[in-house]
Amino acid sequence: MANKVYALSDLHGHYDILLAMLEKIHFDHTDQLYILGDCNDRGEKAMEIYDFIRQHPDNMVLLKGNHELMMRDFLLKKDWECPRGRLWQSNGGAKTMEQMERFLQKDCSCHKEFQEKKEDFHHWLIDYVNALPSFIQLNVGGQALVLIHAGINPEAPLEEQDEEICAWVRDWFYLSPAIKGKTIVFGHTPLCYINGDKSYDVWFDPIYQDKVGIDGGLGPFDDGQLNCLCLNDMSVTVIKKEEYQRKREGM
Repeated sequence: MANKVYALSDLHGHYDILLAMLEKIHFDHTDQLYILGDCNDRGEKAMEIYDFIRQHPDNMVLLKGNHELMMRDFLLKKDWECPRGRLWQSNGGAKTMEQMERFLQKDCSCHKEFQEKKEDFHHWLIDYVNALPSFIQLNVGGQALVLIHAGINPEAPLEEQDEEICAWVRDWFYLSPAIKGKTIVFGHTPLCYINGDKSYDVWFDPIYQDKVGIDGGLGPFDDGQLNCLCLNDMSVTVIKKEEYQRKREGM
């Protein structure tokens, strides 16, 4: 059984900050980590994050976010001019594709080998994203939780939720009552938009008390942060992007 159970979200390519967070919380093989989607785009090491999660199948679980869906849908057509291609390109998709090529070429000795490996990897990524859950239900310390990337349709039961809603919904979800008797932990919407005070700190729904938002704006904002929520006691560990980068530059 896991010692501590953690949730974080919206890493957006910041692999080094993920590793720093795991070190800060003293994460080990007895703990469990749920990553609530959006590992790709904007940062520099998206493929390293997916590879890292793949290497820890026993205690790391990734949920699908809207950026995983955009990546999957592009790889199915490979057309930047289709609607999903244009959408992903405007949200960092071209940068992720460039990272993918760099990540794969490091082990290839010739162009033909690289092209074959790239096609295999694209097919693997499509299957990988398809297999990711849109949400997970669990009980930690007697508290019934739902972990999800963006949220739910508040007018539909959990078993009828749509993949797109789970990955894309915003204020319709977090401004409404959610599921009676359960707490939904979600990412996707940077907390500066919910808190209303430019704060990226974890948001505990003060009205319905049934939602916890954890997206610290690590991807889109220079002053964002990575929030890691311990589900055992709802304590929060934070790494601020600017502070982390200054520390790295000073090393």
